[in-house]
Amino acid sequence: MKKTILATAILLAGAANAAEVYNNEGTSVSLGGSFRGHVAINSSDDVNFEDAGSRFDIKAAKELDNGLKAFGQMEIKYKDVNSLDTLYVNNAFLGLEHDVYGKATLGKKLGLGDDLVMNDFSYENGAYYHQDNAAGSGTEDQLEYSKTFGGAKVVVGLINQDTYAIGGTYDVAGLSLGVAYTIANDQEGTVGTTALVDNSSLIVGAQYSLDALTLGVQYQTIEVADKERSAYGLGAHYSLGQAGVYAMYDILEGDAKSNEGSDLVIGADYEIAKDVKTYIEFASNDRDAATADQKKGSNEKLVIGARVYF
Repeated sequence: MKKTILATAILLAGAANAAEVYNNEGTSVSLGGSFRGHVAINSSDDVNFEDAGSRFDIKAAKELDNGLKAFGQMEIKYKDVNSLDTLYVNNAFLGLEHDVYGKATLGKKLGLGDDLVMNDFSYENGAYYHQDNAAGSGTEDQLEYSKTFGGAKVVVGLINQDTYAIGGTYDVAGLSLGVAYTIANDQEGTVGTTALVDNSSLIVGAQYSLDALTLGVQYQTIEVADKERSAYGLGAHYSLGQAGVYAMYDILEGDAKSNEGSDLVIGADYEIAKDVKTYIEFASNDRDAATADQKKGSNEKLVIGARVYF
């Protein structure tokens, strides 16, 4: 799942308890992350016992003079590639932060758009058309600057001389709004042609929390090589003490029938101990045409999983 506001809060709660392994003269180093696993049952009754993206991160910070702080982070993630266990660098960046002048970050990371799929409360599902390296909106090496003005934040990113992003968020009285736009000019288009294209990605999200209930909506669209895909959806999460229930529904549209359809997700989670989450999630994906990884029609999956944050 992507880092929606709710998911980010869960992750940061684990990160807040990360083990500080070094602290001396204004320099600190901490280790955090999460262990993740699940049992997945698909519509053909296949049962798979799998890791679900376990990872760990190393964070460092150095207090400098005049309210300036230097920081760095590297996240290492696990995945199975053709039955081979693989560790890879999911993100790695460094930066400078000042209370008055804002924050500058340099390195490999996701942009603001990852936080704006605000209807997504799931752990392992969701439509993420806004993430595509061809449009500069995936995990990219970039220079990013952000500045907070009260409840508002402005973010500007530069991926290269032809690719840049701009966006912002605004939080007030339980309401969160956000928009991010990325454009990648003069990119290579269809293989075998010399014509260059301008790719782009746009995502808009909103989320409102009232006591135990959180509601979210999002709209996202991406254009790559003159082909456009989009998704829009609704989502809700209701907290019941240590437990929670959630649902989301996305409608997908595109130039080809293989990009059209809908996603429905219903789930529940339970915090059995601090930073230990269990969940059960049902997903139904309906596609108008067959794709490489999905069949035409309805494809269903049930996932039972757990996460331990540290």
